Amino acid sequence: MPDPRRLTRRVAESQLPTRLIAHVSVLALVAAAVLAGIGHASGTQTATSGGVAFIQSVRGAGEPFVSRTTTYDIGQATPFDEQILLDRAAHAQVPTSQAPLPTPLAIDPDATPLPGPEDAKPAIGQTAGSTTSRAPAPGPAPTTLLWPVPGGSISQYYHAGHLALDIAAPYGTTIIAAQAGVVTSAGWRNNGGGYVIQIDHGNGMTTVYNHLSSIWVSAGQVVGAGQGIGGIGCTGTCTGPHVHFEVIVNGIIDNPLRYL
Repeated sequence: MPDPRRLTRRVAESQLPTRLIAHVSVLALVAAAVLAGIGHASGTQTATSGGVAFIQSVRGAGEPFVSRTTTYDIGQATPFDEQILLDRAAHAQVPTSQAPLPTPLAIDPDATPLPGPEDAKPAIGQTAGSTTSRAPAPGPAPTTLLWPVPGGSISQYYHAGHLALDIAAPYGTTIIAAQAGVVTSAGWRNNGGGYVIQIDHGNGMTTVYNHLSSIWVSAGQVVGAGQGIGGIGCTGTCTGPHVHFEVIVNGIIDNPLRYL
C-alpha cells in the first residue's frame, strides 16, 4: 500500500491548490461586480400627466446613491410645430385681396399682321405663295463641261492621291466657268488652295477652281457657261501656275475627265 504521508506531500508540493484558489477568487470578483452593477445602476421609467419622467440612480466617487428625476414634456407642440402643421380637412378660402389685372393694349385694325412661323420664308424649293413643301428631286448632272482653261494642258491627272485635274497655263490666263451656275464661294482658303472659286451648277454638280491669281466674281453671282471668272495663278500650296480643277457630283469628288 502507498504511504499516505507521501500522497499528502505530493498534493501539497504541486501547483493545483494555487490554481484552484486563483480561479475561485476570479469567479467571486466577477459575481460581486455583476450584482453591484445590477443593484446600483438600475433605472425606471414612469409616466406622468403630459410627459414622461426618467428616474436614474447616480453615485459619485465616495458619495451615497442619489436618485434624480428628469421629466420631458411631449404632450404640447412648440410654436414652430404649430406653424408647420396644416389642417388638411379645412375648406379652401378665396383671398380677400387680389393684384390688379394688366390693362390690355388696343389693337390697330389697320396694322399689317406679322407673318407666322410657317409664313416667314418659303421652304427649300418653295416659292412665296406656293403650296409645295419639298424641294424637287435633282435631275441628272450635266454630261459635258467646258474646258476651264482654253489653251491649257494637263500637268497632273486625277488619281487616288490627287482628286482633281491640274491644268497648267501661263500666269494670268483666263479661267472660265465650265457650266452655268451660281457662285457659292469666292475667296481665300487656308487648306492650301489659295484663292478659290466654287460654282454650283444645279442637278447635284459643283466645280471648284484652286490656286487663282485673281478673282473676278463674287459669292451669289450667277455666271454663264464660258464666262471668265478669274486668272491662272499659284496661290496657296503650289509648284507652278495652274488651276486645280475639281468636279463634285452629289457630294462625291469625281474624275473631271468624265465630263470634259
